[in-house]
Amino acid sequence: MDYIIASDVLQLTVTDEGGSMRSIIYLPTGEERLWQGGPAWGSRDVVIFPIVGHASPYTVCGKTYTPKSHGVVRYSTLAVDDMGDDFIQFSLTSNKQTRQTYPFDFLFRLRYEVRGDSVKLTYFVQSQGGVMPFYVGGHPGLKAPSGEAVIEFSGGEDAVVYPLDTDGARHINLNRLVANKELFAECKTLQIGNLHGDIAAHTADGFTYIYSSSCPVWAIWSNESDGDYVCVEPWWGINDFASAPRELSLKPFINFDDGAGRAFSYTLTVKRQ
Repeated sequence: MDYIIASDVLQLTVTDEGGSMRSIIYLPTGEERLWQGGPAWGSRDVVIFPIVGHASPYTVCGKTYTPKSHGVVRYSTLAVDDMGDDFIQFSLTSNKQTRQTYPFDFLFRLRYEVRGDSVKLTYFVQSQGGVMPFYVGGHPGLKAPSGEAVIEFSGGEDAVVYPLDTDGARHINLNRLVANKELFAECKTLQIGNLHGDIAAHTADGFTYIYSSSCPVWAIWSNESDGDYVCVEPWWGINDFASAPRELSLKPFINFDDGAGRAFSYTLTVKRQ
């Protein structure tokens, strides 16, 4: 089921099927700013938990589990805990289905708040029994003609680029990046860490998307040949790679909760240039 919340600038539609965003309308002009799906990418947004990307089988205490892409939330129906004109909160608790690929008991909450021209997403993860390792993050696809955006980094002086399929990493000074089909044909997904400050993505049709978060890794992605969108994704984790440890608790950037609960958040601002 879809739910609509709004401010005086943005109207946000979200769904309890996976908890993802379905639409972001910029109300002053009535324009849709979220990619609406198609052959280039069937989704529009993905809620990531507890695995990032197309991970290989992993182990927990010697037992092997084969995860689905980006984990379990995207394949689940979430409950609506609370809702107002400009906010909504979903939740998911572990169940027989989630334990098939992620053998931990958990409470997962997702809250959307719309304030002016910004949407704030907060993920809350709480173990329901013992120490629990996990990844979490977002995967919004924002409209960008020709799948291109000029991206500016306010704090990329000592950025680290992590290749998608290896454990190699290199330091770069990253201030500006043209994210287009040529880039994505070369690197598929660009994973960047050690960024400080906001990220601003400018599109040819006059919009700027500003992303704010303290996440350790940002992923930038689009289909390499088609699709009028660019994804700038906040990750508290990293895509799996062949030489990464198979044990989940030993993977790079892994998070842990022991029952106290942990919150992670990012803010997306939509501006007309």
